[in-house]
Amino acid sequence: MDTNTDTTNHTAANNTEKRPYAVVLYGATSFVGQITAHYLTHFLSNAKNKDGSNVTWAIAGRDEAKLNDLQSKLASKVDTIIANSNDAASLDAMTKQTQVIISTVGPYLKYGEPLIKSCAENGTDYVDLTGEAIFIKDMMDKYQETAKQSGARIVNSCGFDSIPSDLGVYFTQKQAEERFGETCNVIHMRVKAAKGGLSGGTIASMATIFEEVGEDKSRRKQVANPYLLNDDKDAPNVRQDNISKPKYDSEHKRWLAPFVMASINTRIVHRTNQLLGYE
Repeated sequence: MDTNTDTTNHTAANNTEKRPYAVVLYGATSFVGQITAHYLTHFLSNAKNKDGSNVTWAIAGRDEAKLNDLQSKLASKVDTIIANSNDAASLDAMTKQTQVIISTVGPYLKYGEPLIKSCAENGTDYVDLTGEAIFIKDMMDKYQETAKQSGARIVNSCGFDSIPSDLGVYFTQKQAEERFGETCNVIHMRVKAAKGGLSGGTIASMATIFEEVGEDKSRRKQVANPYLLNDDKDAPNVRQDNISKPKYDSEHKRWLAPFVMASINTRIVHRTNQLLGYE
């Protein structure tokens, strides 16, 4: 996965294991948040800590009534936490209680920064599902050093953006090394079919990016840069194929069409490659 901080700096000095919650799901009452809450209910139901105790977690958001309603529908009881992106104190109170925050609150360009700031400052690991590359770049520029100092691990884009691309490339290269003793020079990813559609949050995120790009020419340049998230001085300049119109793929005997998520997935893969020393 793409991580914005060097994980070797994450130490027990943060005492995160002493916090009451292993995980807090922030934005639990959103469309994706509710799906995640129900999944975590089952996934963590039999999970144990190192000492054999049950893993504790909580749902969080700004609307107490909606949180209580969601709580009543979950298969097992979880605690609720009231926190608001506009209230830094409430975010700090939340992030100091947990080892990991999962955030489904977007558009991240509008609402995401205060939570990342809080996690970076309080040594709390953070996971989201943003597809907004310029948001990730902004947060790296502002909080990467703070996160390194506190030990917080900031992991973006853990939804359909960009797990299949990121871990797919990683897995493929590991298999190539094991079977052939070397890595692939080229990897093709093809999405043949997918269930589901665009949530309101995803549509809002896309609209926010269009608005940002339309108002600021420098943002357009950022969006066009496939190595936007590579912050080393020797970032590659190889340009991969970008499918901008339908074309026939003779190797796979399929027609290809533009993929709306390519603009984030490619950046995440390049970022991970940098963090792995371009291996």
